[in-house]
Amino acid sequence: MALKKVYSIYFSPTGTTEKTANAIAAGTGLPYESIDLTTLKRRQSFSHSFDSNDLVIAGMPVYGGRIPKNLDDFFSGLEGNGAPAVALVMYGNREYEDALIELKIGLEERGFEVIAAAAFIGEHTYSKKIAAGRPDANDLNIAGEFGRDVIREIDKAIAGKLTVKGNYPYIAMGSDPAKMGPIATIARVTVTEDCTLCGLCAEECPWGAITVGDTVTTDFTKCLRCLRCIKVCPAGALVINNPDYYKIVARFEEWLSGRHREPELFLPK
Repeated sequence: MALKKVYSIYFSPTGTTEKTANAIAAGTGLPYESIDLTTLKRRQSFSHSFDSNDLVIAGMPVYGGRIPKNLDDFFSGLEGNGAPAVALVMYGNREYEDALIELKIGLEERGFEVIAAAAFIGEHTYSKKIAAGRPDANDLNIAGEFGRDVIREIDKAIAGKLTVKGNYPYIAMGSDPAKMGPIATIARVTVTEDCTLCGLCAEECPWGAITVGDTVTTDFTKCLRCLRCIKVCPAGALVINNPDYYKIVARFEEWLSGRHREPELFLPK
């Protein structure tokens, strides 16, 4: 197969999926284009038809063992037309459960031939102490080598059968912000008096959950607690004040500390 171009396409609220997807794409040695579909506006306006000369690296973060439920618009702009694809998920040092299967099936439903897959570890959304600094240099080196492996095995991959870790038969579910358990109640971002009403949080919110007028308002039935708004706020005006949230984070840090997870790579056999 004569591939001409690689597309690194990702949903990456905290940037870890972006780094890894781009590292895999760069590792292929082919020209690549990086496409960020994190914001609602970008997903709603993006549409592209791929073909067999393209290789797509599609990356998603994991929330509670699944990919986010409300991302139909991530897939709807992608027309696979038999193009080969690599499914990538990023998780915060716990487990990715059925997320990789979910992403693989989502791509296949859009007409892609998923020839390879990978699960990498990224710094946890709730704490810089969990999987701190990951993906690190070693992770990104593995990602680059994986990209080279995909190209080297591309013809074999098209003819082979790809099996990824997860539960079969698969039941589509996704991570639903309305069914997140206790964390949905206590991980609520509040606005301090430092807010300048610049509107960046609303512009960058992946879910369209934030509106800015005379004040900042969040629809918590849409919010998946990715905390992107906190990270992008130039005034540092968005915070979580609930002490119960920090108690849970402390338990997460104790439970998930250390480097006990490494990237898992899947190629056809």
